[in-house]
Amino acid sequence: MRKLIVLTVVLFSVLALAGVNLDVFGGYHFTLSASPTVGASITYLSFGLQLAYEVTQGVQIGGGVGLAYFLPDATTATAFLGAASSTQYTLDFIVSAKYFIPINDFSAVMVRGYGGLSIPGFKEFNKLGYIVGAGVFYVFDMVDFNVGLGASIEMRTYKSSTITSIPVGVIASVRF
Repeated sequence: MRKLIVLTVVLFSVLALAGVNLDVFGGYHFTLSASPTVGASITYLSFGLQLAYEVTQGVQIGGGVGLAYFLPDATTATAFLGAASSTQYTLDFIVSAKYFIPINDFSAVMVRGYGGLSIPGFKEFNKLGYIVGAGVFYVFDMVDFNVGLGASIEMRTYKSSTITSIPVGVIASVRF
């Protein structure tokens, strides 16, 4: 028990001294391709929160949680996700790495790679899906707060269903 307490204190001390960011992100996903074809008309929204740790100047790694909302009717989304009950939501657990390329004192280009697990309807663990994506964002930096706008390419896989999309979105980050 003492080791756990000491480890927790050390972890919180490191986080208190480190550059930790809270990211809020969201995007609208345009479908490029889907398999089976029932998913060809699917578009969806995604948004979430993430904590990122600055490993070195301009490089951050982090993890968080997100939510994807599939916009077609529930029967199309359920057929695509392979869920047992009618659902249009997925719960996403995401890890990411970000690299900033400075342009000037107030702006940068951020390259972000991410991946993780996706759970349809918050409870369909036997229909677990995977997410992989990479994107480029133009970021306006205001010391401890920055806002970025950009696009990515993302692939989601659920059992035998796969969708490749282009999410266009924003990311906002607050540094503690």
